[in-house]
Amino acid sequence: MEEDAQIKGKSRWDNANIFQKMFFTWIFPVFMTGWRKNRLDVDDLFRCSRHDESQRIVQELEKHWNNERRKESPKFWRALFMTYGKYYILPLCMFTFAECVIRIGQVLLLGLVIDYFSKVENRTYEQACLAVAGVCVCSALFVSLYHPASVLIVQMGMRLRASSCTLMYKKSLRLNRASLGKTTVGHIVNLMSNDVNRFDGFSVFVSYLFIAPIQTAIAVYIIYTEISYYCFVVMALFLLFIPFQTLMATLFSKVRLMTAQLTDSRLRLMNEIISGMRVIKMYAWEQPFVALVAAARKSEVHGLRMACFLKAINLSVYIVASRIILFACFITYVLTGNLLTAKAVFVTMTMVNIVSRTMSSKFPQAITLSAELLVSCRRIQTFLELEEMDLNAIKASNVDLDTNVDLDSNVDLDSNGKQWPQLSVNNISAKWSEDSPYPTLRNISVHLKPGNLLAVIGPVGAGKSSFLMTILKELPVLEGSIQTVGTISYASQESWSFNNSVRNNILFGSEYDEHRYKQIVNVCALERDLQIFPFGDKTLVGEKGVILSGGQKARITLARALYRNSDIVLMDDPLSAVDTSVAEHIFHKCIVEYLSDKIRILVTHQIQFIRKATQILILSPEGRCLGLGSYDELQSRGLDFMSMLSEQDRDATKQQERDLMRSLSQNSYDTKITSRTASVAESPVMLNDFYDDVMDGQYSGDPKIQDQNIKLGSISGRVYWKYIRAGALFSKNSYIAKQTPTPNETLLTESVKDRARRYSRRISLFPTDDFEVSDIMTDEEDYSQEPKIQEENREVGSIGGNVYYEYVKAGAGPILFTITLFSTLVSQDTQNYYVYVYSGLIGALFVTGLMRSTTWFVMCMRASVNLHNSIFSRVLRAPITVFDNNPIGRMLNRFSKDMGIVDEQLPFIGLDLNLALTKAIGGIITVAIIDVYLIIPAIVLIILTVIVRSIYIKLARDIKRFEGLTRSPVFTHVSTTLNGLVSVRAYGAQEAFERQYYAYQNDHTATWFLFVCTSRTLGLIIDWICVAYIVVIAVVMMVFPDQIGNGGSAGLALSSALMMTGEVQCGVKQSTEFESHMTSVERIIEYQRLPQEAPLDSDDRHRPPPDWPSKGEIELRNMSLVYEGSTKPVLKNLCCSVKSGEKIGIVGRTGAGKSSIISALFRMVEPRGEVVVDGVDTKSI
Repeated sequence: MEEDAQIKGKSRWDNANIFQKMFFTWIFPVFMTGWRKNRLDVDDLFRCSRHDESQRIVQELEKHWNNERRKESPKFWRALFMTYGKYYILPLCMFTFAECVIRIGQVLLLGLVIDYFSKVENRTYEQACLAVAGVCVCSALFVSLYHPASVLIVQMGMRLRASSCTLMYKKSLRLNRASLGKTTVGHIVNLMSNDVNRFDGFSVFVSYLFIAPIQTAIAVYIIYTEISYYCFVVMALFLLFIPFQTLMATLFSKVRLMTAQLTDSRLRLMNEIISGMRVIKMYAWEQPFVALVAAARKSEVHGLRMACFLKAINLSVYIVASRIILFACFITYVLTGNLLTAKAVFVTMTMVNIVSRTMSSKFPQAITLSAELLVSCRRIQTFLELEEMDLNAIKASNVDLDTNVDLDSNVDLDSNGKQWPQLSVNNISAKWSEDSPYPTLRNISVHLKPGNLLAVIGPVGAGKSSFLMTILKELPVLEGSIQTVGTISYASQESWSFNNSVRNNILFGSEYDEHRYKQIVNVCALERDLQIFPFGDKTLVGEKGVILSGGQKARITLARALYRNSDIVLMDDPLSAVDTSVAEHIFHKCIVEYLSDKIRILVTHQIQFIRKATQILILSPEGRCLGLGSYDELQSRGLDFMSMLSEQDRDATKQQERDLMRSLSQNSYDTKITSRTASVAESPVMLNDFYDDVMDGQYSGDPKIQDQNIKLGSISGRVYWKYIRAGALFSKNSYIAKQTPTPNETLLTESVKDRARRYSRRISLFPTDDFEVSDIMTDEEDYSQEPKIQEENREVGSIGGNVYYEYVKAGAGPILFTITLFSTLVSQDTQNYYVYVYSGLIGALFVTGLMRSTTWFVMCMRASVNLHNSIFSRVLRAPITVFDNNPIGRMLNRFSKDMGIVDEQLPFIGLDLNLALTKAIGGIITVAIIDVYLIIPAIVLIILTVIVRSIYIKLARDIKRFEGLTRSPVFTHVSTTLNGLVSVRAYGAQEAFERQYYAYQNDHTATWFLFVCTSRTLGLIIDWICVAYIVVIAVVMMVFPDQIGNGGSAGLALSSALMMTGEVQCGVKQSTEFESHMTSVERIIEYQRLPQEAPLDSDDRHRPPPDWPSKGEIELRNMSLVYEGSTKPVLKNLCCSVKSGEKIGIVGRTGAGKSSIISALFRMVEPRGEVVVDGVDTKSI
């Protein structure tokens, strides 16, 4: 049942020494592998550190959270602090020393150099050389401390996120049914994908909550030594920003909470739509669901726009803050009759820039992220405080067979003094919710011993399944008690399976016993089915058992219950999904004979089988016991089962409203948690040509779940252009941004060619636009591979230009993009440090900075809106096979994590890239103006930077793609677990599912941490190149001092070079980060090429009459049905005619194609031949 971790390589982090971790040499082999192979494979990756494994980090957090819950006012953030607070001490000390000692010491040394070039007395050449050397050493020390500390701090954020997700998953396994009715899969996925991401951002900036005040105090003192008490002008202006930042943090917190709730609503809708797509397509409900999602997305985008607007204002203030402060300070100093020296100007300017970066950017971001983190912690805490099942009470009521008891007690004992299995239900009453006015069960009593068979019958809604739920402790008992002795297994009414082989679905983690296994396969009538399956019992069942028919699902579920070899077997209507002969076989061979020594409870509507039950429990529509006894006893009382049940069914119809109120809580749970299932069975086994080859004996081997495809290489430029074009004012997709889209605007109309489009087995989801039937792989190519679950594409290489094209097209088009570029150039030109020109340019700086931020965010938000709606319309009109062959978690990942990146992260990374690159270019130009020969080391700097980036990007984008691919199984596993939670708990498989979650989470942790470390390695290398650039500038200055000129030129050149240390690596890192995040745009655009069904509306030539269908006559003319990827038809040349008003029964063995007829009638799969309804061929409309 459990799958091994995908990443097998031994952790390099655990074996690295302190110097390897400080200089990142432990990760250099990964760089070389990526450069040599031009890509990375799973085998090139390595596991996460043992200290980062989910099963380890969650233990301490769980202990502190349990302690916190005992307090009167528990807080989840306090549990996090108690767990991880001590681990922040080391990186916090490293950051503090780097920011408050090294950076400020570098400024003081800069002042000494300026003194020498300003011809200040008592400044010798030797002192200037030592000062310049000190500046270079400080740069090297800062780089050596900053990047290792950053890795440690990000690692802590990763542990916070992973442990919180693991704690929530473990919590979900313990939720009672009432709590499950209060949450949804979409809500849990949102908590585990978006809310927990706040831990990563908070960890990066948390240190500045402590650094900012210390650094500001030291800076004010140093400025005081240069310009006396005028430094308090600087302090006063900085203090004025604090109320502004407090207000912004408050607004950010409110907007974040609102947006998170709206995202929850959208993801809940998406989960329900994707889960119930078969029903939606059968009833043509696409347009109503489009309206629901459009309304949810509209509200969510409103919140996102508010957040972007606030961040645009905040960023503009940050850009202009240091200029305003310097302007006010220097103007005040000069107007009072003081003379500014070069040293005073550059020391003050550098200190203000350092403090401004901390106080106007890092510190506010720390406050903002702290506020958002508290919101996320409250949301997570709300989930963690949901009511759980009382496990202690369950253990108390469930007595193990090995428990020794007093011989004088009135119980049945074996020869060893141990109890025989038994089940005692003593006058119980129960209901699903305290809000429900009517109990589901009333005064039910049953006592069973080994060999007893209890048949539970009654009309729909009488509480038969609820009776089993009380035994499983899923439904709390209001009155009475239930005592069980022995183990329990359960065959659910709604068959549940997980994406693995048929055998593993039966074994469910138990050891394989060939004799018992074959016996169970025989009594469950699965032998013929296993012969039909291409890989026998090793055939993969697919997501939600998609390749199985309804009867096969039911029998596999029953076989799972039998193989558990439990003492008590609960069976919830297992015979309803199979035909009469199979039901007869299962009842006699399985329930009566094979389970003869077990305690058996059978819920059924098959009255013909109840004669052989030792006891029969008849429930009324109100959940009362109408009769309990053997068949003969109940007959002797004059009870007529058939007439009684028929009468009860009629009464149940009259009392529909009352029954609905009684089952309100249960229905709420079913609606929110379980997957929507159609009233018809799922599609039968869809065998492709490869399976046909297996059936012919040309292949042998075991099937396996194939990894998702990974695109290799760079992101295509077309992706970037699509992103930009999606928001263009004149884009053809601009209709999606409208507030209330009409169905014709939202659902794209497909051509006739789209109907015939089929996607290849070679490409998991869909073909290229020019795909034709002849493009299918040859038999030789196809048969050389094992059959596998259709996989998600993995691109190879760099992000293609088409990705950027789509992004640009989605967001701005020529108009907004030109405005953004113009604003960037203007604002860069105005960013100079000449005090006396500030008065005329300071206003323009703020305006152009605001224009740049606003237009960029407008472009990105339009792109986000249009990309979401375009893929939603494509997904909604995709054939049902797309949903059958792709896990829910994979598809939800596009609408949750990927859209979250496009909504929130991509805009800010892009703007940071804009700022960093323009600042770095400005710094290089400034140095070159002072000495034109200094352009030579700048060119070398650029060349080395490009080379390092080209090496890094080859592996960074693959690692980022792996990170996205290892994230999907986590969400899929969560969804699968919640959908089958009753079965998981009934079999006591919680620990096995937890271990599987650990494997998935650890894989994601490994790829995430590897991505962080490679990113920091890039920053470290780039910064060391910049340190070398600073050394060259310093050497040139001291070797040729006469060419530099005065102290002002020296200070400008050296301060501009020092700025390169952070800006170049930031720009390069943000450029790679931007391309890495563009993989989310790439994955979204991938869904824009999904194959489409026939149009919703017919053209005028084929439009049926307005009153069609008026009679309901159906005629099949040589109708055949072939599933996608298969050459063998499931239905062959059916010809029949159904007149109006006729009632037709379709019979046949499991897998014969009964459900396929329904699929053909509803055009779930386009049939061959003709399906004529009231004289109209359905394929023509």
